[in-house]
Amino acid sequence: MASEAVKDFFQRLPVMILVVIFGTGSWVAINGMWVELPLLVALGIPEGYNLASYLVIIIQLANIGPLTFTLANWWAPKGLKIETQTICVVMVVGIASTLLMVFFWDETTVWDIDNSIHSTALLCLTFFLSIVDCTSSVAFTPFMSRFKHMYLTWYFVGEGFSALLPSLVALGQGVGGDICIANYTYNEVREIDNKTYVVNCTAWMQQPKPANFPPEDFFWFLFCMMSCSAMAFVLLNVLPISKREYIRAESVQSIKSSSSGSSAESHGMLERSKDMTGNHGTIDNSGDTPQIKVLNSQEIELIPSPSGLSKLQYAYLFGVLAFVNALSNGILASIQSYSAGAYGLNTYLLAATLANVANPVACFIVMAAPSMSLLLVGVMTFFGTFAGSYCLAIAAMSPTPPLQFEMIGSVLIVLAWICVSGIFSYTKATIGWILRNQPDNRVLLIWFGGVTQLGSLVGAVIMFPLVNIAYLFEGYYEDACADYANHTSCDEVILTLNQPVVYVPVSFN
Repeated sequence: MASEAVKDFFQRLPVMILVVIFGTGSWVAINGMWVELPLLVALGIPEGYNLASYLVIIIQLANIGPLTFTLANWWAPKGLKIETQTICVVMVVGIASTLLMVFFWDETTVWDIDNSIHSTALLCLTFFLSIVDCTSSVAFTPFMSRFKHMYLTWYFVGEGFSALLPSLVALGQGVGGDICIANYTYNEVREIDNKTYVVNCTAWMQQPKPANFPPEDFFWFLFCMMSCSAMAFVLLNVLPISKREYIRAESVQSIKSSSSGSSAESHGMLERSKDMTGNHGTIDNSGDTPQIKVLNSQEIELIPSPSGLSKLQYAYLFGVLAFVNALSNGILASIQSYSAGAYGLNTYLLAATLANVANPVACFIVMAAPSMSLLLVGVMTFFGTFAGSYCLAIAAMSPTPPLQFEMIGSVLIVLAWICVSGIFSYTKATIGWILRNQPDNRVLLIWFGGVTQLGSLVGAVIMFPLVNIAYLFEGYYEDACADYANHTSCDEVILTLNQPVVYVPVSFN
């Protein structure tokens, strides 16, 4: 038996690898953009620290992608699956957008609305990448429903890699920064104690220190990841070894007979969730981005009054979910650059990348040790809000926060952002787990996705005018030559007039 299990594992291993690679394409582009923000700010992008708030609102606008998919699926003829065609389109758009980003990320134009220079190409391409990633939330999982149940876990592993891999590459890239170098020297005549001296002075200037590799190379990396994901998708559709791992037609037919009003793609989703939860229902997405189950018009209905939890408990869970998403995906995401950037661009890079890594780690913990405790949801929300309040307070005090030039200040803000990302991701995933295990979980999880997007949208709409119109936050820009007053130093007497030449080091105030 053991030998047969090992043989079966190695037979399925190529498909597992393809599923993981396919999953990496789900959110890799936007995760990559988030961790690249510190370097783009360091390179003097026109939006500066405001770029994060632009990115937040762009992602919310990109929900037009999943909305279009939902409506198309709703009105499609019964039995027509459109997720395969949708994935083909979003893959092409994602590959094209990352390729164009390589060559045009730094192209700027003047916007008539404010007569200011903006990174037009970067923002437009980011919008298309956001459409790709948002649409993947509703298209990739239905595609995975055609495979046997075990492959969904490997898909989520790949989705975790879509956050981990760009973060590791960004850490290796660094942010460069500025160094202080001597620009030129000159002589200056000074009167000291009724004596005239000629002193040697040096004018200092900042010079950018490049990162280990430029943004173009990072965007090439994103292009390669999107291309690999697309190739894995093609192979999952055409390889005989992949087709052998599809759910058998008779399994789907048995679901059809028990739920005749469901769409064809719903059947695979229901079969998978039945295996995992013991109930007919939609599989939950336990990450930042909900895997929204798409239903026919006959299946859309209001929340019933389930016997599992009371209406008050459901209101509590959805209220917490909206609050957490408004805070994490809208409000705090818009000011991370001001908060972590106040301690330097290297600190900003660490906060952005490590917080990105904390997200899949927290979701993995929920998968490994899930909890149904409503009290735990409230406790974790409290601690996440506490950490988020610290980040928000530091952003408000920028550009001169406490402990700014102390190591402990950088450590605290990085830990705060890790806690914000990890705790809130754990909270959202736990709420999803609780809802998935309730009666009528299909409808509950649709509401889970809707409330997630609504909370994120509210947070983004609140913060965008505060950051970009009211200018309530001020960014901190490091001065590598701050040790020199007026970027000048005079440290040596080279000539005392009417006396022999002497060279005596002196200090002038």
